[in-house]
Amino acid sequence: MNITIDQQEIDVPDNITILEAAQLNDIYIPNLCYHPQLTPYGGCRLCIVEVEGLRGYPTACTTKVKERMKIKTKSKTLNDMRKEILQLILSDHPSGCLLCDEQEECSSNQVTIRKVGATTGCRWCPNDQDCELQKIVEYLEIKQIIFPVYYQGFPVETEDPFFDRDYNLCIYCGRCVRICQEHRKSEVITMNQRGKLTTIGPPYDLTHIEGGCEFCGACVSICPTGANFEKSRKWAGPPDSYEPSFCPLCNLNCDLQVLVKKNKIIGTLPPGDPHLSGGDLCVKGRFCINELINYTQREMTPKLKRNYGYQLMSWEKSISEVRDILKNLDGEKIAIYLSPELSLEELTAVKIFSSEVIHCSNLTSSIINNSLIKLVQLSTMNIPVKDIEKADCIISIFLNGNYNYAPVTLAVKRAAERGVPYYQIGWFNDTTSRFTERQIILKPGKEKSWFKKIVNHVDKGGSASNEIQELIRVIKVSPSPVIILGHQFIDLSEGVEMLKLIKRFIELTGAKIYVSLPYGNLLGLLGVLKIRHSVDVEKLWEQNEIEVIYSFGDLPFSKRPPVKYIIHQSSYPPSGDIKPDIIFPTPTWGETDACYVDDQLIIKKFKKVVNPPENLWSCLDILGKLAQEMGKDSGKFKSTEIMKSFPEQIKLNLPDLKKVKKEKIYSPDSDYPYLLIEEVTKNRFLNISINKTSEGFDMILPQQVLIINPNDAEKLGLTDYQTVIVKSRNSSKVYPLKIRTIIQPGFIYLITDEEKPVFETNPCPVHIRRQNV
Repeated sequence: MNITIDQQEIDVPDNITILEAAQLNDIYIPNLCYHPQLTPYGGCRLCIVEVEGLRGYPTACTTKVKERMKIKTKSKTLNDMRKEILQLILSDHPSGCLLCDEQEECSSNQVTIRKVGATTGCRWCPNDQDCELQKIVEYLEIKQIIFPVYYQGFPVETEDPFFDRDYNLCIYCGRCVRICQEHRKSEVITMNQRGKLTTIGPPYDLTHIEGGCEFCGACVSICPTGANFEKSRKWAGPPDSYEPSFCPLCNLNCDLQVLVKKNKIIGTLPPGDPHLSGGDLCVKGRFCINELINYTQREMTPKLKRNYGYQLMSWEKSISEVRDILKNLDGEKIAIYLSPELSLEELTAVKIFSSEVIHCSNLTSSIINNSLIKLVQLSTMNIPVKDIEKADCIISIFLNGNYNYAPVTLAVKRAAERGVPYYQIGWFNDTTSRFTERQIILKPGKEKSWFKKIVNHVDKGGSASNEIQELIRVIKVSPSPVIILGHQFIDLSEGVEMLKLIKRFIELTGAKIYVSLPYGNLLGLLGVLKIRHSVDVEKLWEQNEIEVIYSFGDLPFSKRPPVKYIIHQSSYPPSGDIKPDIIFPTPTWGETDACYVDDQLIIKKFKKVVNPPENLWSCLDILGKLAQEMGKDSGKFKSTEIMKSFPEQIKLNLPDLKKVKKEKIYSPDSDYPYLLIEEVTKNRFLNISINKTSEGFDMILPQQVLIINPNDAEKLGLTDYQTVIVKSRNSSKVYPLKIRTIIQPGFIYLITDEEKPVFETNPCPVHIRRQNV
C-alpha cells in the first residue's frame, strides 16, 4: 500500500494505523496513550494529524491507512493544537521543572536532592530523565502553561508490596488499566471516581493484594510518567544498560532483561522496549531478583567456626582446612547436597570433583522425594507453553498460579477467553479461576479416590459423578485436550498415586500435558549427575555412616545432622540455626556465565551482567584449587574444559522411588472440620528463602502463616494477625493468621520453611481456635 506522509512517499503493509506506518518509517508523532500491544485508545489526542479529504484532525493511533492517503504530521496548526492539549495535561501535573529554563544545570548539579515523599517536580521524581512527558515537552518546546494550574494533593500510596503510586503525576492515559485488562487478562485496576477525583487502582478502595493482583509489573513498566514506580529502584535513576538474560527461579527460565547501573543489578524487565514491555513475567522474575542478588546478608568472606563464633579467613587458609578434612577420608563417608539452582558449569565441576578427586557417590538434593521424581517423569512429555493456547480443552490440577508460571496462566486465560472450555481442579483460587467452565473442588480426604473414579470411568465405564461425566464428555469431543499440573503434588502424601492415575488418564484419552516445575535448573541437576534419593542419604547420616556433609547451596535441615563437619558453599547463609564448620562464599546469578536446562530440555546460556564482589571465588575456582591441593589435575575445572563435557542432549537420570511409611488420610469430621494443605516453600534460591530477601514477597505469600478463607474466618470470629492453635489427631502447632481469598472455604493453607510437611499427613484434618481462649 502506497501512502504519503509529510510529502514522503512510502510503502506500508495493509491494515495498520497512521501512527504504526510513521513508526515503521522513523517518522515521529507525539503520543502518550498508545501501546503496540493494546487496542488503540486515542485518549491523549497528541497524535492528531491532518489527512487530505478527511474532516477535522483524526488521531494517528486510531486511523487506518488507505491507498494513496496523504498525511501531514507537522504543521503550525497541529503544533499549536498539540501544545494546547499538552498544556491542559500539565495543568494538574507538577510542571515547574518541565518549564524551567535552568533545568539542564539543575539536573547536572543537584542530583542528590531526589529522595522525597511526594514528587513536586522532575528533580524529585523517580522517573526523571526517563520520562515520556519530558521528551514531548522538549519536542513541542512548551515554555509556559496558559491554563490555571491545579495541584491535586493526593497522598502517595505506599501500602502495596512492590510499587508506589503517586496519582498527582497521573495523566490518565489509561495504559495501565488496559494492559491489565487486555494483555494480562486480570482486570484488577480501573479508573475510580470522576473528574479531578479520578484515581486508578482496584475498586472499592481495595489494596492490590485484596484485588487479586499478580504483581506482574506491567502497569509499572508502561507508565509514561512516574505515577507508578517500583520501590526497590525508585531512586536509582535510569540504568546504564539493559542486558539480556533469563530467570533462574523456576523451570520455565523466562527470558528477561537485567537493568544494570554502576556494576549493580537494579531491576529486571520482560524483553523488548523497556517502556513498552507488556509483562509476561511472574512477580518473582519481575520484582524479586534484584533484591535477591543485592541481599545485604550475603556471604562475602570464607569463615571457620570457632567456639566463640566465626573467624574470617583467607582463601588459602580455608582451602587448606577443607583439604585436611577431605584428603584422607573415605569418599563414601561424605554426602554432597546440591541446590537445583546450580548452573550446569557448577554441577559438572561437582561431578568431576566427586568422581575423580574424593570418590564420593552420595550425591543428592534435599528436594528429591517420590512425588517429585514422578512429576519429573511426566514433565518429559511437556508440550511447549505456546501450545497450551492452541488447546481445545484445558484442565489444570493444583496449578495455584497466582504468583507462579505467568506464561502458563496467560496461555490458559487467552485460550479460555476465546471460548476454550477450562476446568480447574484443586483447592485454590488463582487468576485463572474466573475463566473456568467449572471449578472442581475435590472432596476433602478423597482426592486419590476421585482420580481413581475418573480413570475407571474412562477405562471401564464405571459409575461417576456428574462433574466427572461432564469432564470426560468435553475431553472426548476435543481434538487437542491439554492437562496442566502444578507443583502441589510434590508435598502431598498420596502425590505419587495421584500422578500414576493421571498418567494412566493421559494414556487413555490421548491428552497432552504440561508440568510446572518450581526449580530453576532441576532438569540440569538430573541430567548431569547421578543423584541418589534424599531418603537414602538421610539414612546414611542417621546411622552415623557419614562424617562430612558438603553443601552446595542446599542446607535445609531444621537441626544439625550427626556429622563431624559441615561445609557450606553458597552465596547465602544457611537457613535455620545450622552453623556450618566452614563457609565458602561464591558469586550468585548474574555474576558469572551460566547455563540452565529449561522445561523443554534445552540448554540456555547467559553471560554475566555484573562483576561479582571482590574476594569471591567461583565454584569452579574453589573445586579446582581443592583438587590441586589434593594432588589432582586442576585444569579440568577451567570453564572452557567444563563446557566441553556438556552432553549434546540432556537425558535425565532419575532415582528409583522409595518405599515410605503411609499414614491413613482422614476426611474432616466434627472434631477436625478443616482440611489443612501444607506446602514446603518452593520460593527459594540456593537455600535462601525469597521471603527473607524480599519484604514485598513476604507480604503476598507469607511463610509460617496460616491462610484461611474470609467465610471461615467470619464463622470462627477470627481476624488478621491473630495467633491460632492448629490441632490434628497427632500434632499441635501455633501460627499467626492471614485472611485471603486464595484458598477455598473449608480448607486452610500453610507454606512452611521446614524440610518436610509438619503434620502427619498432607492434606490433614485439623481443628483451629484462637490461642489463649
